[in-house]
Amino acid sequence: MRRPTPTAHPRTDRPRLRASLAGPLLRASLGLAGAIALLAPAHTMAFAVYGDFLDLTLRDFRILNTFAGVRANDNVTPDPDFPGSLGADLAIRKAVAEWGSRPHGSGLTDPSQDQLGSGQSNFEAFYAGDALLAGGQNQNVISVIAGGGGIAFTDLPIGDGWRIRFFENARDWNDGPGDPEGGIDRFDIQGVMTHEFGHALGLDHSLVPGATMENNGSPDFGVHLRSIEADDIAGVQFIYGPVSPFKPVLETYEFIGPGRIRITGSNFHGQDNEIWFTPEAPTLPMTDPTILVGGLASSQGGTVLELDIPAAAGPGSVAVRVPGSTSEALSNVFPFDPFLEPWAPPMAYGQPGVTSAGTTPTIGWSGLPSASIPSFHIEVEGGANAAFALLIEGTSRSAVVTSYGTLLVGGQVRRRLILPLSGGAGTNLAPIVPAGLIGDRSYYQVWVPDGGSVSGGVFTDALEVVVSR
Repeated sequence: MRRPTPTAHPRTDRPRLRASLAGPLLRASLGLAGAIALLAPAHTMAFAVYGDFLDLTLRDFRILNTFAGVRANDNVTPDPDFPGSLGADLAIRKAVAEWGSRPHGSGLTDPSQDQLGSGQSNFEAFYAGDALLAGGQNQNVISVIAGGGGIAFTDLPIGDGWRIRFFENARDWNDGPGDPEGGIDRFDIQGVMTHEFGHALGLDHSLVPGATMENNGSPDFGVHLRSIEADDIAGVQFIYGPVSPFKPVLETYEFIGPGRIRITGSNFHGQDNEIWFTPEAPTLPMTDPTILVGGLASSQGGTVLELDIPAAAGPGSVAVRVPGSTSEALSNVFPFDPFLEPWAPPMAYGQPGVTSAGTTPTIGWSGLPSASIPSFHIEVEGGANAAFALLIEGTSRSAVVTSYGTLLVGGQVRRRLILPLSGGAGTNLAPIVPAGLIGDRSYYQVWVPDGGSVSGGVFTDALEVVVSR
């Protein structure tokens, strides 16, 4: 994205300091104490701010992934909400996305959080791809530094850019998505990065126990830091303002021809929208990485944008900027792949039947419906006191009334599994690999036996599932 020129806005002549996860703030010079304003507002929260913020020319971030540990890049399961990234890159992107204004894509792909993307302010950070070098202290690159005596640190002040560095040291860095494994010094890249990025957007350490910005080291190996808490949200809202009703919102996109997309959302400008894309190739830190398409008019009352995908755009992110220099001029950041439409989380439809005990067995899910990784589970809540159930899969929706209730799956219907239940309680069933290719849809329903009913069983509601990567 555009950066100010050195003559207009120098980025290298300000004294620097570090904010770190463990230990006190390290000042680069005694004279800096008066240059950074620490402000603790008079309310029940205890966040603190540096008195600086990231303007819209400084919202990009890049990653130089040189983690050497065996567990730092062993997550090779694609995440449909973060196209183009695996390993530590994926963990870092998820951490930054947690500070965004709204759920990132579906917001459902991190197993440790109910929702990924919780900031509820006007702040957004845009993924600008990989960096070729770690760069200087104000070039917005996340990288690794050999040795060192800490965990990670952020170079401050942030008004002209920042840099985040992880100490390789003897740390056993883990990329997730589960709890860290390995030796004594196990640390979660995503959790630590969530904390460090709070510094990069302007937050100092908090006095609230359990806050992501609390300066308490990493008693839970960093996993607890992944999800920002009420005090963290109050802090980012204090700096950037609670999310504005006039802020542009990017809901989704779809392909409307070879190399052409339609973006839908709200609050787009009538004549002058700027679309941001992640570059496919790594870039040098001193360059402006984000690919921009400007001067684009919207249609249908500021809800639709249509454009050709830039040739240099790769998997990563897309966002919309409208005229203005304040934070609410930039939309939420949305997952983007130049070759695939967005993944949609499974959607329940239809009505479940009622058991003889008066309960309604409902269908649910966990994991990802991946075409390559068997991590997707079908769940049943409120079933009858039965030992097993039957999973049915179809290729379309249906609405056929039977003695068991309404059969909601149709097309090519088949029985997938006989599934164990646990006395009618909520049950997480065996992994299901959805049929079909990426982007295809499958439909699932469960039949639960019910010895107390005339029909002997009852149908749940159904799930429409889009196959992900």
